[in-house]
Amino acid sequence: MKWVTIILGICLILAPFIFGYSGTPGALWTCLVMGAVIIVMGFLEAYKWAAGGGLVTMVAPWILGFSGIGAALWCSLILGGLVLILAGYRGFFFVETKAINV
Repeated sequence: MKWVTIILGICLILAPFIFGYSGTPGALWTCLVMGAVIIVMGFLEAYKWAAGGGLVTMVAPWILGFSGIGAALWCSLILGGLVLILAGYRGFFFVETKAINV
């Protein structure tokens, strides 16, 4: 799960340049900052914080006013949603079991 979270953060950082909305400051900085936060939280295995970053990424288009730009909206929703679901599951619901050696 660690590497999945990190890869999603990298995708979030690259999205403005790949999908052509790097000229929109709100969308650009949301993706760069939240992508970096998600990468760091992935390395630290702080999945609850990474899920919070995914949630912030999902609501950012309406708060920062770039919901009218389709590519920025959908990248934020899809990538933020994936981080929220995957990291949220790992952080809130996953229970590690330890093997008992007899």
